[in-house]
Amino acid sequence: MPLRSHNILALLYELGKDIEKEKELSASHAFIQLIATEVPWADVFHNIDLVPNSTLRHKLRTIEADYTTGFVYTQLQHVLPRSGNDVYALERISYLTGLLANPYGLWDEYCAALDALEVDVRESLETRSLTPRRVKGRFGDTTIVHEIVAAINTAFFEKNSITSADDAINRIESHSAQSVLCERVPGIPLSLSMVYLIVGMRMGFPLYGVNTPARFLVKWQYDDLELFINAFDQGKIIDRATLDSHLRTKFPSYSTRLLDAAPFEIITRRAIANIAALAARNQDDEKARKLEGLSRTLFGF
Repeated sequence: MPLRSHNILALLYELGKDIEKEKELSASHAFIQLIATEVPWADVFHNIDLVPNSTLRHKLRTIEADYTTGFVYTQLQHVLPRSGNDVYALERISYLTGLLANPYGLWDEYCAALDALEVDVRESLETRSLTPRRVKGRFGDTTIVHEIVAAINTAFFEKNSITSADDAINRIESHSAQSVLCERVPGIPLSLSMVYLIVGMRMGFPLYGVNTPARFLVKWQYDDLELFINAFDQGKIIDRATLDSHLRTKFPSYSTRLLDAAPFEIITRRAIANIAALAARNQDDEKARKLEGLSRTLFGF
């Protein structure tokens, strides 16, 4: 359970003393306890603002990246072992990796936005008589699937104005699924796909993430039917033969195994790697190093 605000303040004062002594954060009992409170950085920052000493406030704000990576690591331990069809786990993963891009994101706000988007998708499906209850036995019907995806796309890209942009990969906020959904910043393939997946999985549709080179995709797979959805391109549908031909031309050494459903660990690794690569391009070597360290700690490499 999170600590009360006054207890967080006490930890911050203790942490400030450790910082003044130039103590390593990993050896600071206060820092370890602060992460263990399971309070997101937005709430910690609010408590830092309550510290009257301006010098101490400044020093405490410098630990943002350390605190966020520590918090994300701790929280991911609870969800990564879950199975690939656990929509709650994917919601948490998308939120937690998004904190590495926008550390001020709030879980409750993200959940509320996902709920609202789900309502819009359900309404879009209902108007076409395509709710999961009505079409459950027809998930292998290509025509029906195209109609379902079209209904989802209407709610996503038309009604809610969820967008992409070619230069989004170079915008840190575009790597956060929460920012893409709540603030309508243009998304990258992965952040867009995670939101698309979450809502589709909530509907009960057979959707999975696919870790293809260059562009993360969503896959509809049911019995022998396999279609790929490009959330970065307004939900465009691609059949396997077309996608396979394209990838073989662009990446001659690619393996068809990359078209299999990606485990949550792979999705998480890709999200962290994307943000680390952006930090490196921006010459923020310290942040890149911390993110690479987070990935190694989680996955061994």
